[in-house]
Amino acid sequence: MRIWFHHHARAFRQARSFILGQPLRHGVSILFLGMLIALALSTGFFWQKINHWVQHTLPEPTLTLFMTDQANETQMHALWDSLAANPQIRAFEYISPDQALDSLRHSPDLAPALKVLNRNPLPGAFVLHLRDPSPSRFNQLEQEFSHREGVAQIRSDRLWAERLETVSTLAESILGFCALLFAILSFLFIAHQAHQQALRQQEMRSLLNLLGAPPSYQRRPFAYYGALLGASAGLLAWAGIYWALTLITPLIHAFGALFQITLDLPPLDLRDGGMLILLSTLGGIFASLLGQGNSRAT
Repeated sequence: MRIWFHHHARAFRQARSFILGQPLRHGVSILFLGMLIALALSTGFFWQKINHWVQHTLPEPTLTLFMTDQANETQMHALWDSLAANPQIRAFEYISPDQALDSLRHSPDLAPALKVLNRNPLPGAFVLHLRDPSPSRFNQLEQEFSHREGVAQIRSDRLWAERLETVSTLAESILGFCALLFAILSFLFIAHQAHQQALRQQEMRSLLNLLGAPPSYQRRPFAYYGALLGASAGLLAWAGIYWALTLITPLIHAFGALFQITLDLPPLDLRDGGMLILLSTLGGIFASLLGQGNSRAT
């Protein structure tokens, strides 16, 4: 066990000497790598937030069933039971004519014009909130309830659902591609750094081969080299994202206030930051070993 610790301590010191031997070059490399990791994480982070805003902040697409004037209580109760038993409907509510008129009277723009009305001439309506507000689900439910007794007309937000789905899919594709691109560039950059470092160690590698050192002994310093690069860049990326979110959060809140919606960008907590550093470290190890292996092949 002591020999194992001695070998790993020696490999760590050698990896550290790689970086300290060229501080300017590796400082710029870590800064550039941290920017790549921050960009990769930011695109994925903003995609999650955009998806959350689309689902919980923007107006939810609904399906409204307007009843006929001749709809009786039996038809109303039958439709109520059918809606309650439908697994595709997350929630629904019945709005009576009087409730609709009262809500309109609370609007400053419509209140003066509605004073002349003693009653709402329009029938009551059921407003449906779907579990899966996709355009295909709206079409299915429209066809299902269009022939129900007591239903006079159906108003669907299918077009709004199609727009939300299109925007969500487009944002997912663009941000997902950017996140993957930045992650691959980070991986290749560490591999290139390790490859160049291994080429500078050719004489040492030849000597170790003559002495009969196993490949694992020669790979170990490069594993620590990649780990140091990945961990340093991950820590820098975490700090950069935290600083950026601190700057833009007031602007995001002001932007949301203009549209009367709640927009929030909470910074990465310790769990997220630790996961970022861990993944950056593991990615750095694999990339460095790949670069060192390619140098041996050449």
